[in-house]
Amino acid sequence: MRIAVLQATSAVGHVDANLDILTAAAGDAADGGADILVTPELFPTGYAPARIHHLDGAPVRQAVSQLAERSGIAVVASTVEQADSGRFITATLFGSDGTQVLHYRKSHLFGTEEQFFTAGTELSRIVRFGDLTVALGICYDVEFPEYVRALAVGGADLVLVPTAVPTRVSSTFDAAAVPGLLVPARALENTVAIAYANQCGTGFAGRSCIVAPDGSIAAQTEGGAKLIFADITSETIRGARVDNPYLRSRRLDLY
Repeated sequence: MRIAVLQATSAVGHVDANLDILTAAAGDAADGGADILVTPELFPTGYAPARIHHLDGAPVRQAVSQLAERSGIAVVASTVEQADSGRFITATLFGSDGTQVLHYRKSHLFGTEEQFFTAGTELSRIVRFGDLTVALGICYDVEFPEYVRALAVGGADLVLVPTAVPTRVSSTFDAAAVPGLLVPARALENTVAIAYANQCGTGFAGRSCIVAPDGSIAAQTEGGAKLIFADITSETIRGARVDNPYLRSRRLDLY
């Protein structure tokens, strides 16, 4: 499977302009032979919880469904979902025919998200997509080893992660460690591939990446807008799981 990851800057509240960026990226990803395009967290609305939490994501998801079908490529997009049970940050995988394949509500909220959104209460479902099994996570989810481990134990080969990691630098923490250290660690310790699509521009850390199941970086970019590609196959996943016994060596009698 050829995976494309979009790193770009979206304009808060300018849905049509942001969708134009996604449409162009889907066309470029399809031209590059990609089977699937992963895009950043809340890209269609812009990432600003206080300003976009009230928006209805249903029309946006319909628009992404249509652009996936027009481009002939599967697309992962993140939107707001309004529901009787709350307001959620979500990610949806649309197939190349525009059908909804997966829909997931973010379960780990970060910072001001907690003021405006409700945390999801279920893991992503895991579905067969091409020759791999895929699942979704959103941003902060992947920073919790338990989340990715649960997906791996459930049978996931590939985790698709829209994200909007802000630039955060202190004496004890640099947000660049998330894509630089944590995402490769999640892939290695679970023998899964991870496609991690971050916003870029002012206030965002960038460094989107595609990580192989041995923890190696298959593709990565730095701070600017870019489309990156990598090939992940079922043979790659199987080889990593033969060589790396982490999942087999778990001591379920102890923990």
